[in-house]
Amino acid sequence: MAARFPKGNQVQLRPRKGHDMTWSCDKHGGPIAFYCKKHGLFVCDRCAIKEHCQKPCELDDIEDVIFERRKKLDEKRPEIQELQKQMKALDLKIKTALAFSDTNLQTVNNNIQASYHDKIKSVEEKEDRMIRVINEEADEEIRLVNEKREKRIKDCNTEREKERKIIKDKEAKLLSDAKKITEIVSKKIKDLINTSQHVINTITNIELTITRINQDDEILVNEAPQVLASIDENLSLNVHQDVTDCLHQIENAIQGVKFVEGEVGGEYYGRIDGYIGKWELFKSIHIPLVVNDLEVRYFVSEDEICVQDVDNYNMYITNIYTQHTEKVTDGGEWITSCAPLDSNVIVCGKERWDCTGDRLDGCITLYDRQWKVIRDISISRIGYNKALYVDVDSDGMIIAGQSYQSNIYVINPANDKIVNTITMQGKTVWGVIQALSSGDIVVNTGNNTYTVISRSGEAKAVIHCDEWGSSRCRVDKLTDTLYIAYRDKERNTYAVDQVSSDGIIQARRIVEYVQIDSTDFISPCLVTPFGNLVGCDGDKIHLYKKTFTLEIIKNLNTVCRHRP
Repeated sequence: MAARFPKGNQVQLRPRKGHDMTWSCDKHGGPIAFYCKKHGLFVCDRCAIKEHCQKPCELDDIEDVIFERRKKLDEKRPEIQELQKQMKALDLKIKTALAFSDTNLQTVNNNIQASYHDKIKSVEEKEDRMIRVINEEADEEIRLVNEKREKRIKDCNTEREKERKIIKDKEAKLLSDAKKITEIVSKKIKDLINTSQHVINTITNIELTITRINQDDEILVNEAPQVLASIDENLSLNVHQDVTDCLHQIENAIQGVKFVEGEVGGEYYGRIDGYIGKWELFKSIHIPLVVNDLEVRYFVSEDEICVQDVDNYNMYITNIYTQHTEKVTDGGEWITSCAPLDSNVIVCGKERWDCTGDRLDGCITLYDRQWKVIRDISISRIGYNKALYVDVDSDGMIIAGQSYQSNIYVINPANDKIVNTITMQGKTVWGVIQALSSGDIVVNTGNNTYTVISRSGEAKAVIHCDEWGSSRCRVDKLTDTLYIAYRDKERNTYAVDQVSSDGIIQARRIVEYVQIDSTDFISPCLVTPFGNLVGCDGDKIHLYKKTFTLEIIKNLNTVCRHRP
Protein backbone atom coordinates (compact mmCIF):
# COMPACT_ATOMS: atom_id res chain seq x y z
CA MET A 1 0.00 0.00 0.00
CA ALA A 2 1.25 3.47 -0.83
CA ALA A 3 1.69 5.83 2.16
CA ARG A 4 1.15 9.54 2.17
CA PHE A 5 4.18 11.70 1.86
CA PRO A 6 4.90 13.09 5.37
CA LYS A 7 4.96 16.79 5.87
CA GLY A 8 8.32 18.45 5.75
CA ASN A 9 9.92 15.73 3.62
CA GLN A 10 10.67 15.93 -0.05
CA VAL A 11 11.89 13.30 -2.52
CA GLN A 12 14.40 14.20 -5.19
CA LEU A 13 13.38 12.20 -8.25
CA ARG A 14 16.05 11.60 -10.85
CA PRO A 15 15.15 12.29 -14.44
CA ARG A 16 14.45 9.29 -16.70
CA LYS A 17 17.08 8.26 -19.21
CA GLY A 18 14.75 7.90 -22.12
CA HIS A 19 14.34 4.14 -21.79
CA ASP A 20 11.01 3.08 -23.19
CA MET A 21 9.71 0.75 -20.49
CA THR A 22 6.47 -1.17 -20.68
CA TRP A 23 6.76 -2.27 -17.08
CA SER A 24 4.19 -0.31 -15.07
CA CYS A 25 3.02 -0.05 -11.50
CA ASP A 26 0.12 -2.35 -10.66
CA LYS A 27 -1.35 0.25 -8.31
CA HIS A 28 -0.94 3.57 -10.13
CA GLY A 29 -0.38 2.42 -13.70
CA GLY A 30 2.67 4.61 -14.05
CA PRO A 31 6.03 3.31 -15.28
CA ILE A 32 8.39 1.69 -12.75
CA ALA A 33 11.05 4.25 -11.91
CA PHE A 34 12.79 3.15 -8.70
CA TYR A 35 13.85 0.17 -6.63
CA CYS A 36 13.54 0.41 -2.80
CA LYS A 37 16.47 -1.38 -1.17
CA LYS A 38 14.77 -1.34 2.24
CA HIS A 39 11.58 -3.12 1.14
CA GLY A 40 12.94 -4.86 -1.96
CA LEU A 41 10.12 -3.34 -4.08
CA PHE A 42 10.02 -1.81 -7.55
CA VAL A 43 7.95 1.44 -7.43
CA CYS A 44 6.67 4.20 -9.69
CA ASP A 45 7.07 7.93 -9.02
CA ARG A 46 3.84 8.17 -7.03
CA CYS A 47 4.72 5.16 -4.84
CA ALA A 48 8.09 6.73 -4.18
CA ILE A 49 6.57 10.03 -3.09
CA LYS A 50 3.79 8.57 -0.96
CA GLU A 51 5.29 5.45 0.60
CA HIS A 52 9.09 5.43 0.28
CA CYS A 53 10.15 9.02 0.84
CA GLN A 54 11.47 8.70 4.39
CA LYS A 55 14.54 7.02 5.88
CA PRO A 56 15.50 4.19 6.01
CA CYS A 57 14.14 3.84 2.47
CA GLU A 58 16.84 4.23 -0.14
CA LEU A 59 15.73 4.46 -3.76
CA ASP A 60 17.78 3.46 -6.78
CA ASP A 61 16.88 4.35 -10.30
CA ILE A 62 15.35 1.32 -12.01
CA GLU A 63 17.61 1.85 -15.03
CA ASP A 64 20.65 1.53 -12.78
CA VAL A 65 19.26 -1.63 -11.17
CA ILE A 66 18.55 -3.21 -14.56
CA PHE A 67 21.96 -2.22 -15.86
CA GLU A 68 23.77 -3.52 -12.75
CA ARG A 69 22.01 -6.91 -12.71
CA ARG A 70 22.40 -7.42 -16.44
CA LYS A 71 26.08 -6.60 -16.04
CA LYS A 72 26.49 -9.27 -13.28
CA LEU A 73 24.82 -11.90 -15.47
CA ASP A 74 27.00 -10.98 -18.44
CA GLU A 75 30.13 -11.24 -16.25
CA LYS A 76 29.28 -14.87 -15.51
CA ARG A 77 29.06 -15.82 -19.19
CA PRO A 78 32.85 -16.51 -19.68
CA GLU A 79 32.92 -18.80 -16.62
CA ILE A 80 29.86 -20.68 -17.86
CA GLN A 81 31.23 -20.99 -21.36
CA GLU A 82 34.62 -22.23 -20.07
CA LEU A 83 32.99 -24.82 -17.81
CA GLN A 84 30.75 -25.90 -20.69
CA LYS A 85 33.84 -26.34 -22.85
CA GLN A 86 35.63 -28.37 -20.14
CA MET A 87 32.63 -30.64 -19.52
CA LYS A 88 32.18 -31.36 -23.21
CA ALA A 89 35.88 -32.29 -23.42
CA LEU A 90 35.53 -34.44 -20.29
CA ASP A 91 32.51 -36.19 -21.79
CA LEU A 92 34.68 -37.16 -24.76
CA LYS A 93 37.38 -38.48 -22.40
CA ILE A 94 34.83 -40.60 -20.53
CA LYS A 95 33.57 -42.13 -23.74
CA THR A 96 37.18 -42.78 -24.76
CA ALA A 97 37.78 -44.48 -21.41
CA LEU A 98 34.72 -46.67 -21.97
CA ALA A 99 36.11 -47.71 -25.34
CA PHE A 100 39.51 -48.40 -23.73
CA SER A 101 37.85 -50.47 -20.99
CA ASP A 102 35.94 -52.55 -23.53
CA THR A 103 39.08 -53.08 -25.62
CA ASN A 104 41.30 -54.03 -22.64
CA LEU A 105 38.81 -56.44 -21.12
CA GLN A 106 38.06 -57.93 -24.52
CA THR A 107 41.82 -58.56 -24.81
CA VAL A 108 41.66 -60.46 -21.51
CA ASN A 109 38.77 -62.52 -22.86
CA ASN A 110 40.66 -63.18 -26.09
CA ASN A 111 43.79 -64.24 -24.18
CA ILE A 112 41.77 -66.66 -22.06
CA GLN A 113 40.02 -68.14 -25.06
CA ALA A 114 43.24 -68.41 -27.06
CA SER A 115 45.10 -70.11 -24.20
CA TYR A 116 42.39 -72.65 -23.47
CA HIS A 117 41.72 -73.25 -27.16
CA ASP A 118 45.34 -74.33 -27.57
CA LYS A 119 45.15 -76.59 -24.55
CA ILE A 120 41.94 -78.25 -25.76
CA LYS A 121 43.53 -78.70 -29.15
CA SER A 122 46.64 -80.19 -27.51
CA VAL A 123 44.49 -82.67 -25.55
CA GLU A 124 42.60 -83.62 -28.68
CA GLU A 125 45.81 -84.04 -30.69
CA LYS A 126 47.32 -86.18 -27.95
CA GLU A 127 44.30 -88.43 -27.81
CA ASP A 128 44.09 -88.58 -31.60
CA ARG A 129 47.68 -89.81 -31.73
CA MET A 130 46.88 -92.44 -29.13
CA ILE A 131 43.87 -93.58 -31.14
CA ARG A 132 45.99 -93.89 -34.29
CA VAL A 133 48.53 -96.02 -32.42
CA ILE A 134 45.77 -98.16 -30.99
CA ASN A 135 44.26 -98.65 -34.43
CA GLU A 136 47.62 -99.71 -35.87
CA GLU A 137 48.07 -102.28 -33.11
CA ALA A 138 44.50 -103.52 -33.44
CA ASP A 139 44.86 -104.05 -37.20
CA GLU A 140 47.43 -106.77 -36.47
CA GLU A 141 45.13 -108.67 -34.17
CA ILE A 142 42.01 -110.70 -34.78
CA ARG A 143 38.60 -110.29 -33.12
CA LEU A 144 39.82 -110.17 -29.49
CA VAL A 145 42.37 -107.50 -30.32
CA ASN A 146 39.71 -105.53 -32.19
CA GLU A 147 37.45 -105.73 -29.17
CA LYS A 148 40.31 -104.55 -27.01
CA ARG A 149 40.93 -101.72 -29.46
CA GLU A 150 37.32 -100.57 -29.32
CA LYS A 151 37.38 -100.61 -25.55
CA ARG A 152 40.57 -98.61 -25.41
CA ILE A 153 39.21 -96.11 -27.94
CA LYS A 154 36.14 -95.70 -25.80
CA ASP A 155 38.33 -95.17 -22.73
CA CYS A 156 40.44 -92.63 -24.59
CA ASN A 157 37.37 -90.72 -25.71
CA THR A 158 36.03 -90.79 -22.19
CA GLU A 159 39.32 -89.48 -20.83
CA ARG A 160 39.48 -86.83 -23.54
CA GLU A 161 35.99 -85.63 -22.73
CA LYS A 162 36.86 -85.61 -19.06
CA GLU A 163 39.96 -83.49 -19.61
CA ARG A 164 38.15 -81.30 -22.10
CA LYS A 165 35.34 -80.70 -19.62
CA ILE A 166 37.84 -79.76 -16.90
CA ILE A 167 39.52 -77.27 -19.23
CA LYS A 168 36.22 -75.87 -20.49
CA ASP A 169 34.92 -75.52 -16.92
CA LYS A 170 38.04 -73.57 -15.96
CA GLU A 171 37.74 -71.42 -19.07
CA ALA A 172 34.05 -70.77 -18.36
CA LYS A 173 34.85 -69.68 -14.81
CA LEU A 174 37.53 -67.28 -15.99
CA LEU A 175 35.27 -65.84 -18.68
CA SER A 176 32.55 -65.46 -16.05
CA ASP A 177 35.02 -63.60 -13.79
CA ALA A 178 36.01 -61.36 -16.70
CA LYS A 179 32.34 -60.67 -17.46
CA LYS A 180 31.69 -59.64 -13.85
CA ILE A 181 34.63 -57.23 -14.01
CA THR A 182 33.32 -55.83 -17.30
CA GLU A 183 29.88 -55.28 -15.76
CA ILE A 184 31.33 -53.52 -12.70
CA VAL A 185 33.49 -51.22 -14.82
CA SER A 186 30.70 -50.50 -17.32
CA LYS A 187 28.33 -49.50 -14.53
CA LYS A 188 30.87 -47.10 -13.03
CA ILE A 189 31.65 -45.60 -16.45
CA LYS A 190 27.94 -45.15 -17.16
CA ASP A 191 27.53 -43.41 -13.80
CA LEU A 192 30.27 -40.96 -14.81
CA ILE A 193 28.65 -40.42 -18.21
CA ASN A 194 25.29 -39.69 -16.54
CA THR A 195 26.91 -37.28 -14.09
CA SER A 196 28.81 -35.49 -16.83
CA GLN A 197 25.75 -35.29 -19.07
CA HIS A 198 23.66 -33.96 -16.18
CA VAL A 199 26.15 -31.12 -15.64
CA ILE A 200 26.21 -30.36 -19.37
CA ASN A 201 22.40 -30.24 -19.40
CA THR A 202 22.39 -28.03 -16.32
CA ILE A 203 24.78 -25.58 -17.94
CA THR A 204 22.71 -25.58 -21.13
CA ASN A 205 19.56 -24.86 -19.12
CA ILE A 206 21.30 -21.98 -17.35
CA GLU A 207 22.34 -20.54 -20.69
CA LEU A 208 18.76 -20.81 -21.97
CA THR A 209 17.44 -19.22 -18.76
CA ILE A 210 19.82 -16.26 -19.08
CA THR A 211 18.78 -15.74 -22.68
CA ARG A 212 15.11 -15.91 -21.71
CA ILE A 213 15.19 -13.48 -18.78
CA ASN A 214 17.29 -10.98 -20.71
CA GLN A 215 14.32 -10.49 -23.02
CA ASP A 216 12.08 -9.04 -20.33
CA ASP A 217 13.25 -6.55 -17.73
CA GLU A 218 10.67 -7.52 -15.15
CA ILE A 219 11.56 -11.20 -15.42
CA LEU A 220 15.26 -10.31 -15.44
CA VAL A 221 15.04 -8.32 -12.22
CA ASN A 222 12.88 -10.92 -10.47
CA GLU A 223 14.76 -14.11 -11.51
CA ALA A 224 18.36 -12.90 -11.84
CA PRO A 225 19.25 -13.45 -8.14
CA GLN A 226 18.01 -17.04 -8.27
CA VAL A 227 19.87 -17.73 -11.51
CA LEU A 228 23.06 -16.19 -10.13
CA ALA A 229 22.79 -18.31 -7.01
CA SER A 230 22.32 -21.45 -9.13
CA ILE A 231 25.37 -20.57 -11.23
CA ASP A 232 27.53 -20.02 -8.16
CA GLU A 233 26.30 -23.28 -6.61
CA ASN A 234 27.09 -25.35 -9.70
CA LEU A 235 30.48 -23.70 -10.18
CA SER A 236 31.38 -24.44 -6.56
CA LEU A 237 30.68 -28.19 -6.94
CA ASN A 238 33.91 -28.67 -8.96
CA VAL A 239 32.28 -31.56 -10.80
CA HIS A 240 34.89 -31.52 -13.55
CA GLN A 241 37.71 -32.38 -11.12
CA ASP A 242 35.61 -34.96 -9.24
CA VAL A 243 34.66 -36.79 -12.42
CA THR A 244 38.26 -36.64 -13.64
CA ASP A 245 39.53 -38.14 -10.37
CA CYS A 246 36.98 -40.96 -10.54
CA LEU A 247 37.89 -41.64 -14.15
CA HIS A 248 41.58 -41.94 -13.24
CA GLN A 249 40.73 -44.39 -10.44
CA ILE A 250 38.73 -46.55 -12.84
CA GLU A 251 41.47 -46.48 -15.49
CA ASN A 252 44.12 -47.47 -12.95
CA ALA A 253 41.99 -50.39 -11.74
CA ILE A 254 41.36 -51.58 -15.30
CA GLN A 255 45.05 -51.43 -16.20
CA GLY A 256 45.79 -53.82 -13.32
CA VAL A 257 43.44 -56.53 -14.59
CA LYS A 258 45.31 -59.26 -16.46
CA PHE A 259 45.21 -62.95 -17.25
CA VAL A 260 48.03 -64.78 -15.47
CA GLU A 261 49.02 -68.36 -16.16
CA GLY A 262 51.85 -70.74 -15.41
CA GLU A 263 52.88 -74.10 -14.04
CA VAL A 264 53.10 -74.89 -10.34
CA GLY A 265 54.32 -78.32 -9.34
CA GLY A 266 54.06 -79.53 -12.94
CA GLU A 267 50.38 -78.52 -13.23
CA TYR A 268 49.01 -75.70 -15.39
CA TYR A 269 46.98 -72.92 -13.76
CA GLY A 270 45.40 -69.72 -15.04
CA ARG A 271 43.33 -66.97 -13.49
CA ILE A 272 42.45 -63.27 -13.66
CA ASP A 273 44.59 -61.24 -11.26
CA GLY A 274 46.81 -58.16 -11.05
CA TYR A 275 44.37 -55.95 -9.15
CA ILE A 276 43.90 -55.02 -5.50
CA GLY A 277 40.52 -56.52 -4.68
CA LYS A 278 38.28 -57.38 -1.76
CA TRP A 279 39.02 -60.61 0.10
CA GLU A 280 36.03 -62.56 1.31
CA LEU A 281 35.89 -65.58 3.62
CA PHE A 282 34.11 -68.42 1.83
CA LYS A 283 34.93 -71.43 3.98
CA SER A 284 36.29 -72.41 7.42
CA ILE A 285 37.52 -75.92 8.13
CA HIS A 286 37.66 -77.42 11.61
CA ILE A 287 40.71 -79.62 12.11
CA PRO A 288 40.18 -82.79 14.23
CA LEU A 289 41.05 -82.57 17.92
CA VAL A 290 43.91 -85.06 17.43
CA VAL A 291 45.92 -82.13 16.03
CA ASN A 292 46.95 -80.28 19.17
CA ASP A 293 48.93 -77.30 17.87
CA LEU A 294 48.09 -76.64 14.23
CA GLU A 295 50.35 -75.06 11.60
CA VAL A 296 49.75 -75.10 7.85
CA ARG A 297 52.86 -75.74 5.78
CA TYR A 298 52.23 -75.63 2.04
CA PHE A 299 49.82 -76.79 -0.64
CA VAL A 300 50.77 -80.01 -2.42
CA SER A 301 47.97 -79.84 -5.00
CA GLU A 302 45.17 -77.47 -5.92
CA ASP A 303 42.96 -78.89 -3.17
CA GLU A 304 45.37 -80.40 -0.60
CA ILE A 305 47.47 -78.62 2.02
CA CYS A 306 50.02 -79.92 4.50
CA VAL A 307 49.22 -79.46 8.19
CA GLN A 308 51.72 -80.25 10.93
CA ASP A 309 51.16 -80.71 14.65
CA VAL A 310 53.78 -78.54 16.33
CA ASP A 311 53.58 -80.64 19.51
CA ASN A 312 54.45 -84.08 18.11
CA TYR A 313 55.55 -83.27 14.52
CA ASN A 314 52.87 -85.48 12.95
CA MET A 315 52.05 -84.45 9.38
CA TYR A 316 48.49 -84.35 8.05
CA ILE A 317 46.90 -83.62 4.68
CA THR A 318 43.66 -81.61 4.61
CA ASN A 319 41.48 -81.53 1.51
CA ILE A 320 40.03 -78.01 1.42
CA TYR A 321 37.04 -79.16 -0.64
CA THR A 322 36.02 -82.34 1.16
CA GLN A 323 37.37 -80.95 4.49
CA HIS A 324 38.81 -84.39 5.23
CA THR A 325 42.05 -84.54 7.25
CA GLU A 326 44.32 -87.58 7.18
CA LYS A 327 47.61 -88.28 8.96
CA VAL A 328 50.38 -89.13 6.48
CA THR A 329 53.59 -89.23 8.58
CA ASP A 330 54.36 -89.94 12.21
CA GLY A 331 56.32 -87.54 14.39
CA GLY A 332 60.05 -87.63 14.93
CA GLU A 333 61.24 -85.12 12.38
CA TRP A 334 60.39 -81.49 11.92
CA ILE A 335 59.33 -80.59 8.36
CA THR A 336 60.45 -77.03 7.70
CA SER A 337 58.97 -76.72 4.21
CA CYS A 338 57.51 -78.70 1.32
CA ALA A 339 56.46 -78.18 -2.29
CA PRO A 340 55.10 -80.23 -5.21
CA LEU A 341 57.91 -81.21 -7.57
CA ASP A 342 55.42 -82.49 -10.14
CA SER A 343 52.03 -84.20 -10.17
CA ASN A 344 53.54 -87.32 -8.54
CA VAL A 345 56.35 -86.17 -6.24
CA ILE A 346 56.57 -83.88 -3.22
CA VAL A 347 59.88 -82.55 -1.86
CA CYS A 348 60.24 -81.73 1.85
CA GLY A 349 62.92 -79.89 3.79
CA LYS A 350 63.54 -81.00 7.37
CA GLU A 351 65.42 -80.33 10.56
CA ARG A 352 67.00 -83.49 11.94
CA TRP A 353 68.88 -83.74 15.20
CA ASP A 354 70.44 -87.12 14.43
CA CYS A 355 72.67 -85.86 11.60
CA THR A 356 76.37 -86.48 12.22
CA GLY A 357 79.53 -85.71 10.31
CA ASP A 358 79.81 -83.31 7.43
CA ARG A 359 76.59 -84.33 5.59
CA LEU A 360 72.97 -83.31 6.04
CA ASP A 361 71.49 -86.75 5.49
CA GLY A 362 67.71 -87.05 5.39
CA CYS A 363 67.12 -83.28 5.44
CA ILE A 364 65.75 -83.34 1.89
CA THR A 365 63.24 -86.12 1.18
CA LEU A 366 61.18 -86.97 -1.89
CA TYR A 367 57.72 -88.48 -1.27
CA ASP A 368 55.10 -89.84 -3.64
CA ARG A 369 51.49 -88.71 -3.41
CA GLN A 370 50.74 -91.45 -0.90
CA TRP A 371 53.52 -90.03 1.28
CA LYS A 372 55.78 -93.00 0.83
CA VAL A 373 59.48 -92.13 0.85
CA ILE A 374 61.03 -92.26 -2.62
CA ARG A 375 64.57 -91.28 -1.58
CA ASP A 376 66.64 -88.78 0.39
CA ILE A 377 68.97 -86.16 -1.09
CA SER A 378 72.16 -85.47 0.87
CA ILE A 379 74.20 -82.27 0.74
CA SER A 380 77.26 -81.00 2.60
CA ARG A 381 76.78 -79.60 6.07
CA ILE A 382 78.28 -76.22 7.05
CA GLY A 383 78.36 -75.22 10.71
CA TYR A 384 76.35 -76.79 13.49
CA ASN A 385 72.77 -76.13 12.35
CA LYS A 386 70.81 -79.07 10.90
CA ALA A 387 67.76 -77.37 9.34
CA LEU A 388 67.17 -77.19 5.59
CA TYR A 389 64.52 -75.18 3.74
CA VAL A 390 63.43 -76.13 0.21
CA ASP A 391 61.22 -75.02 -2.67
CA VAL A 392 60.81 -75.80 -6.39
CA ASP A 393 61.55 -73.13 -9.02
CA SER A 394 59.83 -72.56 -12.37
CA ASP A 395 62.36 -74.85 -14.12
CA GLY A 396 61.49 -77.78 -11.85
CA MET A 397 64.77 -77.50 -9.93
CA ILE A 398 64.93 -77.91 -6.15
CA ILE A 399 66.36 -74.91 -4.30
CA ALA A 400 67.67 -75.56 -0.79
CA GLY A 401 69.29 -73.47 1.93
CA GLN A 402 70.79 -74.42 5.30
CA SER A 403 69.75 -72.33 8.27
CA TYR A 404 72.16 -69.48 9.18
CA GLN A 405 74.27 -70.05 6.06
CA SER A 406 74.68 -67.86 2.96
CA ASN A 407 74.56 -70.55 0.28
CA ILE A 408 71.44 -71.53 -1.68
CA TYR A 409 71.80 -74.71 -3.74
CA VAL A 410 70.04 -75.46 -7.02
CA ILE A 411 69.56 -79.24 -7.25
CA ASN A 412 68.51 -81.27 -10.29
CA PRO A 413 65.93 -83.82 -9.02
CA ALA A 414 66.67 -86.08 -12.00
CA ASN A 415 70.13 -86.98 -10.60
CA ASP A 416 70.24 -85.19 -7.19
CA LYS A 417 73.26 -83.14 -8.36
CA ILE A 418 73.90 -79.53 -7.35
CA VAL A 419 73.91 -77.59 -10.62
CA ASN A 420 74.44 -74.13 -9.11
CA THR A 421 75.39 -72.55 -5.80
CA ILE A 422 74.08 -69.05 -5.08
CA THR A 423 76.03 -67.20 -2.40
CA MET A 424 74.10 -64.34 -0.82
CA GLN A 425 76.06 -61.16 -0.21
CA GLY A 426 75.92 -60.22 3.47
CA LYS A 427 72.81 -62.31 4.15
CA THR A 428 72.07 -65.67 5.78
CA VAL A 429 69.06 -67.97 5.75
CA TRP A 430 66.82 -67.51 8.78
CA GLY A 431 63.80 -69.37 7.50
CA VAL A 432 61.87 -70.41 4.40
CA ILE A 433 63.20 -69.80 0.89
CA GLN A 434 60.77 -69.45 -2.02
CA ALA A 435 61.30 -69.28 -5.78
CA LEU A 436 59.69 -66.57 -7.87
CA SER A 437 58.59 -67.09 -11.46
CA SER A 438 61.14 -64.44 -12.47
CA GLY A 439 63.95 -66.72 -11.29
CA ASP A 440 64.69 -64.64 -8.18
CA ILE A 441 64.41 -66.14 -4.70
CA VAL A 442 62.70 -64.73 -1.59
CA VAL A 443 64.65 -65.60 1.55
CA ASN A 444 63.78 -65.03 5.20
CA THR A 445 67.03 -63.26 6.17
CA GLY A 446 66.19 -61.83 9.57
CA ASN A 447 63.55 -61.06 12.16
CA ASN A 448 60.49 -60.07 10.05
CA THR A 449 62.84 -59.41 7.12
CA TYR A 450 62.62 -60.95 3.65
CA THR A 451 65.18 -60.38 0.91
CA VAL A 452 64.71 -60.91 -2.82
CA ILE A 453 67.92 -62.51 -4.09
CA SER A 454 68.99 -62.71 -7.74
CA ARG A 455 70.62 -65.84 -9.14
CA SER A 456 73.96 -64.09 -8.75
CA GLY A 457 73.38 -63.61 -5.01
CA GLU A 458 72.65 -59.88 -5.19
CA ALA A 459 69.99 -58.45 -2.84
CA LYS A 460 67.42 -56.83 -5.16
CA ALA A 461 64.93 -55.80 -2.47
CA VAL A 462 64.76 -55.96 1.32
CA ILE A 463 61.21 -56.23 2.67
CA HIS A 464 60.62 -55.32 6.31
CA CYS A 465 57.96 -53.77 8.53
CA ASP A 466 58.18 -53.14 12.28
CA GLU A 467 54.49 -54.05 12.65
CA TRP A 468 55.10 -57.61 11.45
CA GLY A 469 55.34 -59.38 14.80
CA SER A 470 56.49 -63.03 14.38
CA SER A 471 55.67 -62.89 10.67
CA ARG A 472 55.55 -65.64 8.01
CA CYS A 473 55.82 -65.06 4.27
CA ARG A 474 54.36 -67.05 1.35
CA VAL A 475 54.62 -66.34 -2.38
CA ASP A 476 51.95 -66.48 -5.08
CA LYS A 477 53.74 -68.53 -7.76
CA LEU A 478 51.78 -67.01 -10.66
CA THR A 479 52.10 -63.31 -9.78
CA ASP A 480 55.20 -63.24 -7.51
CA THR A 481 53.11 -61.40 -4.92
CA LEU A 482 54.12 -61.91 -1.27
CA TYR A 483 51.56 -62.46 1.48
CA ILE A 484 52.95 -61.82 4.93
CA ALA A 485 51.01 -63.09 7.94
CA TYR A 486 51.74 -61.61 11.37
CA ARG A 487 50.25 -61.34 14.81
CA ASP A 488 48.73 -58.14 16.20
CA LYS A 489 49.11 -58.63 19.97
CA GLU A 490 47.07 -55.55 20.86
CA ARG A 491 44.05 -56.73 18.88
CA ASN A 492 44.71 -60.43 19.52
CA THR A 493 44.40 -61.18 15.81
CA TYR A 494 46.37 -62.49 12.87
CA ALA A 495 46.57 -60.19 9.84
CA VAL A 496 47.95 -60.54 6.32
CA ASP A 497 49.62 -57.83 4.19
CA GLN A 498 50.06 -57.97 0.42
CA VAL A 499 53.54 -56.99 -0.81
CA SER A 500 55.05 -56.83 -4.30
CA SER A 501 58.34 -58.62 -5.03
CA ASP A 502 60.09 -55.25 -5.27
CA GLY A 503 59.21 -54.50 -1.65
CA ILE A 504 56.16 -52.24 -2.01
CA ILE A 505 53.37 -52.89 0.49
CA GLN A 506 50.33 -52.92 -1.79
CA ALA A 507 47.60 -53.49 0.78
CA ARG A 508 47.46 -53.78 4.56
CA ARG A 509 45.33 -56.27 6.50
CA ILE A 510 43.67 -57.80 3.44
CA VAL A 511 42.40 -60.51 5.75
CA GLU A 512 42.29 -60.66 9.54
CA TYR A 513 41.17 -63.42 11.90
CA VAL A 514 41.07 -63.84 15.66
CA GLN A 515 43.91 -65.68 17.36
CA ILE A 516 42.45 -68.81 18.97
CA ASP A 517 45.45 -70.40 20.65
CA SER A 518 47.62 -68.73 23.27
CA THR A 519 51.00 -69.73 21.82
CA ASP A 520 53.48 -67.36 20.19
CA PHE A 521 53.61 -69.63 17.16
CA ILE A 522 52.10 -68.18 13.98
CA SER A 523 50.97 -70.14 10.95
CA PRO A 524 51.73 -68.74 7.47
CA CYS A 525 48.99 -67.70 5.07
CA LEU A 526 49.24 -69.99 2.04
CA VAL A 527 48.43 -68.98 -1.53
CA THR A 528 46.81 -71.62 -3.74
CA PRO A 529 47.48 -71.69 -7.51
CA PHE A 530 43.93 -70.42 -8.02
CA GLY A 531 44.81 -67.30 -6.01
CA ASN A 532 42.91 -68.14 -2.83
CA LEU A 533 44.38 -67.49 0.62
CA VAL A 534 44.52 -70.17 3.31
CA GLY A 535 44.91 -68.80 6.85
CA CYS A 536 45.04 -70.61 10.17
CA ASP A 537 44.04 -69.28 13.58
CA GLY A 538 45.39 -72.26 15.56
CA ASP A 539 42.05 -74.09 15.53
CA LYS A 540 40.48 -73.68 12.08
CA ILE A 541 41.67 -73.16 8.54
CA HIS A 542 40.09 -70.16 6.79
CA LEU A 543 39.79 -69.87 3.01
CA TYR A 544 39.49 -66.48 1.31
CA LYS A 545 38.85 -65.51 -2.30
CA LYS A 546 39.47 -62.17 -3.99
CA THR A 547 36.83 -60.25 -5.95
CA PHE A 548 37.28 -57.24 -8.22
CA THR A 549 35.93 -53.99 -6.79
CA LEU A 550 35.94 -50.31 -7.73
CA GLU A 551 36.08 -48.21 -4.58
CA ILE A 552 35.40 -44.71 -5.91
CA ILE A 553 36.48 -42.05 -3.42
CA LYS A 554 34.46 -39.15 -4.82
CA ASN A 555 30.70 -39.15 -4.25
CA LEU A 556 29.00 -37.64 -7.27
CA ASN A 557 25.43 -38.38 -6.20
CA THR A 558 25.01 -34.88 -4.75
CA VAL A 559 25.52 -33.35 -8.18
CA CYS A 560 22.38 -34.94 -9.55
CA ARG A 561 20.26 -33.42 -6.77
CA HIS A 562 20.99 -29.83 -7.83
CA ARG A 563 18.81 -28.17 -10.41
CA PRO A 564 19.23 -24.70 -12.04
